[in-house]
Formats: sequence, C-alpha cells, structure tokens
Amino acid sequence: MTEPSSPLLIGVTVTLVLGAVLDLFALLLLPFRVGGHLVPVGPALVLAANALLGWAALRLLGSRLPAQLLIALVVILSLVAAGRGPGGDLLVTRDLQTMFMLYAVAAAVGASIPLFVRRTR
Repeated sequence: MTEPSSPLLIGVTVTLVLGAVLDLFALLLLPFRVGGHLVPVGPALVLAANALLGWAALRLLGSRLPAQLLIALVVILSLVAAGRGPGGDLLVTRDLQTMFMLYAVAAAVGASIPLFVRRTR
C-alpha cells in the first residue's frame, strides 16, 4: 500500500478543519427562529458547505478521500452533538430533534455528493 502524498495529506487536513468549523457553525444555527418558528438555515448551510468543500477538494486534490472523511466527520459530530453530558443535553434539546435529524441528513448528503462525480484526470 502506498503512503499518501504530502499535498494530499495537507489537503485532507485543511478540508477536515474547514469542515469541522462549518459543520459546528451550522449546528449552532439549528435553533434559528423567525416569528417563533424554526427556520432550517443550519441544514441548508451544512448541505451547501459540505457539498462545495468536498467538490473543491476533489477538483484540487483529485482524490475522493476528503469527501469520504467529511462523511465520517459528520457522523462523529452528529453523535457528539446528540449525546448527553453531566449537565444534560449537549447541544440538541427535545424541541430541536426534528431540526437535528434534518441537519444530520443534509450534512451527510452534502458530503456524499462529490462521491458521485466522475474522477478527474
């Protein structure tokens, strides 16, 4: 098995750091309300951000590894956000469960979109 090249390793690291920041920012937007009604700004943002980030990494690096790792990042962040800490719910409360599920699905779909693009040469 070959070792990943240095540009690929740097690209994957940058992609994961940007993905974590954008996904956490979108996660914090889940309780966004207009007139007392929840507005799905976070799920829409995470869908677009993960799709664009994965696509850009695919185009620049020529590898699907960043998109695959973005999906793993989404799963890990979703599990952590839905967990409970010693003081109660970590991030997702009962009134946000539906919005959180929409967020998790949108994040995973956005991160998987670049996997359906044909390989670039």
